Amino acid sequence: MQLDQNPFFRKNITPWYDSNFACRVLIWSMVLVFCFAVGGVIVAGGDPKLARHIWFPLLLAGLSGFLVVKVYVRLKIRINNE
Repeated sequence: MQLDQNPFFRKNITPWYDSNFACRVLIWSMVLVFCFAVGGVIVAGGDPKLARHIWFPLLLAGLSGFLVVKVYVRLKIRINNE
């Protein structure tokens, strides 16, 4: 026996910050951040004075790449479930 019997089957309301449009904007902005970070890795790798600071653009590229993959997977799962 089910405890909660609701005869209405409603679609879940998605908050604005988790909408498809917001996810796409986040993906594109993180791709731009990733490209900026790759440029920083190239510049820091080419100058011996900046070689000790290469960790920051590497971290930025890794985090933005991770976020792109994570939001893309969430978006694909949501689109396939609709």
